[in-house]
Amino acid sequence: MKNPSIAPTYCYLYPILAEVARENGYALAIHGSMQSDVDLFAVPWTSNAKSPVELVESICGICSGMIVKKENGPAVMPHGRLVWSIALGGEAYIDFGVMPRTQDRK
Repeated sequence: MKNPSIAPTYCYLYPILAEVARENGYALAIHGSMQSDVDLFAVPWTSNAKSPVELVESICGICSGMIVKKENGPAVMPHGRLVWSIALGGEAYIDFGVMPRTQDRK
C-alpha cells in the first residue's frame, strides 16, 4: 500500500492563500502535481499590488510557514520570476513563485 498523499492539505490551504494573494493585489494559481510539495505562482493583478516580499510574508503569516533561507534571497527564475521555498511543517512545502510587478523589473 502507498503512503498517504499530502495533497489534501494543499487543497485545504489553497482558498485561504488565494484570498491572501487577492488582498495583496495578486492572482494565485496552482502548478504541478502536489505529490511532494505544492507549486504556487502569483501574478500581480491590480495596479496597487504589494511587493513580492510583502506578499510572501503575508502568505507565511497566514499558514505559519517558514521561508527556507537562501543566501541571496529568493531564486530568480526566467522572466524575473522570484521563487521562495516555504516549509509548512513535517514534509509539507510550498514552492512559491511571484511574477514581478512592472516597477520591480530591472
